[in-house]
Amino acid sequence: MWLRLSLYVPHCRYRWGRGTILRIIILLLSLGLAGCATLDREECQTADWQLIGFNDGVAGRSAERLEQHREACADYGISPLMDDYLDGHYRGAERYCTAENGYNRARAGQGYNSVCSGGLSYDFERGFELGQEAYRQLQQQEQVERQLSDQKSSQREDENRIAELEKKLVADKTKPEQRYQLLRDIESLRDQIYSRKPDIQRLKTEVEMERRYSRQLEQDLRQQL
Repeated sequence: MWLRLSLYVPHCRYRWGRGTILRIIILLLSLGLAGCATLDREECQTADWQLIGFNDGVAGRSAERLEQHREACADYGISPLMDDYLDGHYRGAERYCTAENGYNRARAGQGYNSVCSGGLSYDFERGFELGQEAYRQLQQQEQVERQLSDQKSSQREDENRIAELEKKLVADKTKPEQRYQLLRDIESLRDQIYSRKPDIQRLKTEVEMERRYSRQLEQDLRQQL
């Protein structure tokens, strides 16, 4: 990993030696690690490990998070109660691994959550598969919407360009031969604008159809959860 550090002060340039840079890197890493601690001193000292496990599970976090809690509390000489944590985590994961959560995760384009494995996988996986179908339709809808947006953007650009050329056309300093070329350029742009109109109208219709289908599909899929 390369880390580039720079410091700018008006009218000044500093060159830092390797030792200084290494000290800064170590400081930044230590601050970053400190900011990643999952529990502070008081939380470690008063920890209800079943509750902590439950909260991790219900949030869809892996039971491997226990190792992060272990590292956070090691500085205070405290070790997690593994059995309590895992018991709480399983009960929390039971709450998380629902068909609705699986559906919402897949619909948002997120990957499968491995927390919902084994006996917890059935409902979550079923919802996840339905959510994937919804996600594919949303992707199709967004693709048509982007095409329409691109066409409209091209229309606006050509219209703005025509306005600029028309200003040059009537300017006193514009020479006759320049006016002729400007008129040709304006006519060409107008032709492009005209030729896009059928595509824009077609895409507007497609967008509306895709949106209606997305709404209906969403309703149908959620009824299957």
